[in-house]
Amino acid sequence: MRIFFPNTAPLIKYGIGQAFADLGNEVLYCNVLWEADWQQKLENFRPDCVFTDGGWGIFHHLFPYLHSRRIPHIYWAIEDPPFFDELSLNYAQNSLYVFTTCIESIESYRQHGIRAHLLPFGFHPRYYHQDLPDPRFSYDAVFIGNNYDFSVERLQGYRTILEPLMQAGYNIKIFGNEWWLDKSRPFYIDPSFYGGYLPSEDLGKVCASVPVIIGVHSVLSSRTMLSMRTFEVLGCGGFHLTQYTPAIQNYFGNHQDLVWTKSRKETLDLMQYYLAHPEKRQKIARQGQLKVFLQHTYRHRVELILEVMRKRAQAIPA
Repeated sequence: MRIFFPNTAPLIKYGIGQAFADLGNEVLYCNVLWEADWQQKLENFRPDCVFTDGGWGIFHHLFPYLHSRRIPHIYWAIEDPPFFDELSLNYAQNSLYVFTTCIESIESYRQHGIRAHLLPFGFHPRYYHQDLPDPRFSYDAVFIGNNYDFSVERLQGYRTILEPLMQAGYNIKIFGNEWWLDKSRPFYIDPSFYGGYLPSEDLGKVCASVPVIIGVHSVLSSRTMLSMRTFEVLGCGGFHLTQYTPAIQNYFGNHQDLVWTKSRKETLDLMQYYLAHPEKRQKIARQGQLKVFLQHTYRHRVELILEVMRKRAQAIPA
């Protein structure tokens, strides 16, 4: 099968797209918003389908062309549920197959006459794996992510984990875009805590060097939707201190695969305890890594997609 990906983000190029290629499919990546000749590339490639993980602005570039050529589209709704109405529904109504990271959104799609399937985030072990320590990352804790403020839940995570650690004087560094320094946002940080943008290929080095890798989430109401960084950090062998969510509890064991916190005090207690017990951190990190290797690689996810496609094809009369 030949699959065209109109997005070159690491999630696609170093994640699910690569897993399709690993299973013998031919793939092509092309950013339709940046590359002027994307239609010619798609025409030459002659894909069996196009796979999109959403994205603002891509729809109006891509779908008139797909409709005119009758090329099937697979949609992976990674922004559910916050942007179901504004983003996901339009994509889903124009797609042959629909997958979502949020199991609760499946019923919302059904109400619109759309059959959707669960497809959580994962990681690709070729790109997110254990690395050697790097002296550049000599911190007590690190958070990697942009300062998104569309989610009250995410802001809650900042105030439950990041804020108390900074106030307590821990050597913490926050990597992401410069929104962290924007004082007009609901949450911002002092420049001394800001580390700039971190390339994806450095995540393994960070996880090998820093005792605690912090996680926050934009959704606290789902049993399956959580930050993709969770799987990547665990895949890299990092010890993960993360904001509690039902999805975290659904997929992982507390003090087994990672640790979660529900309050500022618990954050400080966990930080103090696990910095003082490196052997326990290492044991939990190893168990978390094993869990994601056995259950949550993008090969697992692509096999699920292919199974859905096989069942649909078998159900259609010849």
